[in-house]
Amino acid sequence: MNVYLLDYRDFWCVAPALALAFWGFVVVAADLARFHRLDAAARRLALGRLTLTGVGIALGFASILLGIDSLAQSDSPRLEWIFGPSLGTYFARTDGLIFVGTLARGLPTDVLNVLFLVLLGMVVWMSTAYAFTDDLGEYFALLLWATVGMMLLAASEELATLFIALETMTICLYLMAGFEKTRRRSPEAGLKYFVYGSVSSALFLYGLSFVYGLTGTTYFDAVGRVLMSGPSPAGLAGNLVGGAALLLMLVGFGFKIAAVPFHSWAPDVYEGAPAPVAAWIATGSKIASFVALLKVFLHALGGWSHPSKEVMGPGWLGVVIVMAAATMTYGNFAALAQKNFKRMLAYSSIAHAGYLLVGVAAASVSAEGPSAAGAVLYYLVVYAFANVGAFAVAAWLARDRGDDTIGDLDGLSRRSPILALCIVVLMLSLIGVPPFGGFFGKLYIFMEALRQGPSGSRIVLTWLVALGLFNSVVSAFYYVRVLKAIYLREPKGKPLQPAEAALAWPIALSAVVVTALGVAPGPLVDVMKSIAQPMLTAARLETPAAAAADVRPRPVAWAPPSRTE
Repeated sequence: MNVYLLDYRDFWCVAPALALAFWGFVVVAADLARFHRLDAAARRLALGRLTLTGVGIALGFASILLGIDSLAQSDSPRLEWIFGPSLGTYFARTDGLIFVGTLARGLPTDVLNVLFLVLLGMVVWMSTAYAFTDDLGEYFALLLWATVGMMLLAASEELATLFIALETMTICLYLMAGFEKTRRRSPEAGLKYFVYGSVSSALFLYGLSFVYGLTGTTYFDAVGRVLMSGPSPAGLAGNLVGGAALLLMLVGFGFKIAAVPFHSWAPDVYEGAPAPVAAWIATGSKIASFVALLKVFLHALGGWSHPSKEVMGPGWLGVVIVMAAATMTYGNFAALAQKNFKRMLAYSSIAHAGYLLVGVAAASVSAEGPSAAGAVLYYLVVYAFANVGAFAVAAWLARDRGDDTIGDLDGLSRRSPILALCIVVLMLSLIGVPPFGGFFGKLYIFMEALRQGPSGSRIVLTWLVALGLFNSVVSAFYYVRVLKAIYLREPKGKPLQPAEAALAWPIALSAVVVTALGVAPGPLVDVMKSIAQPMLTAARLETPAAAAADVRPRPVAWAPPSRTE
């Protein structure tokens, strides 16, 4: 029996996650020991600043790792000179696996960690703007620990590790969704989120067990090699266990990304949860979940995409195409009837999940899968910044009005013209209007869907793109209602108070980012395509022992038991 030894140097590669995990305890301890004596506003501000300090420390670690891995790609001998023979040789490795192959390291992980931390900093900053809970130490700690789960989820290369990271993230989000105890809909949102999430997690785990039973391994690379070398060219034809595994895993991921028909939790949770929590559910958890979905379905389960070479044949491609069509259509049409701003954003989030699933489908039939996957990652970045800014607007409404209806924005352009312009930019980006980042996000995904794959899949994906374009037009109607309220309606009742810096700056920064990504999308698109390549290709474990003996855990091909007469 082979024994796999941990390399202590692997802990350097998860330093950002370790820093956040430790800092969560620091925040709780500081709140109990010192800050609980302060008044509510001073306590909230002090804990927010302390949390931002931890985020800054983790961002520093992530930036250092990003620089090291970038240097490893171009000038690895210099690393040995900087860090010494042992650590320098370790950092010069580009195989991309740590902790016995359970987690990935390298540029993809570094870039995603930096993205998570920047967005987390904006959410923490936003959380200091208004009082929605007295349990501030626990709230900020849960924010940090949820981010740890997101980082590990995006870095997972093995199914058991993926499930543990997924539950770490979602359990923290369940708790935070119910933190606004003074409003009945917040505990209700937390309870609904927990019930739906628990059921989906159980089904997802059941699907993972089927995959392990069929392949004898839980490593993405090993699962993919077993499925690609299977003896049956028809793939899932007649394979009830394989089909059940795919459907159960799609249920789990469908819940996390709020795809139809697993979306019913999203409107109530987005409306009931505090605005910063809803922002983190809509952005951070969606980025981590889509990255995990790409790795599992394109890397591990790529052999089950369309094994019969028919798009709508046995395999997960046809199911994803149907889910994409239903998700973007339902999300957009349901959003038309919404008057609550956060509820409208919830249905908008469902619709955007449908657009992203188009990219997943395109990547599965593409001869250049990383190119289409890179388009999905670019879209996720643009969508995340636009939504953080939009939920900062919702936090502004909740702070001053105690509500978050679209009508509360009436006449905003007369009182805050600059912030009104920023909100217009965010809404236009979410619609997909040039020259903002949302336009290029949809453009790249739809182009990948149109130009990739054999002629049979191209016909199906062309119709899917046509439906996506139609839905983009539909989305303009409910986003324009926000612009109409800001510019064409007279203010009613008590006007909104000026937005303090903790709300104004996230709105303005998000508007600047989506504008910059629209004016110059090329650099970020290139980065996302470059990190998608190693993310979706097989990597081999190269610890010192494994390098000598080649002892990476090997898959065991499944075969039905022999029958004796």
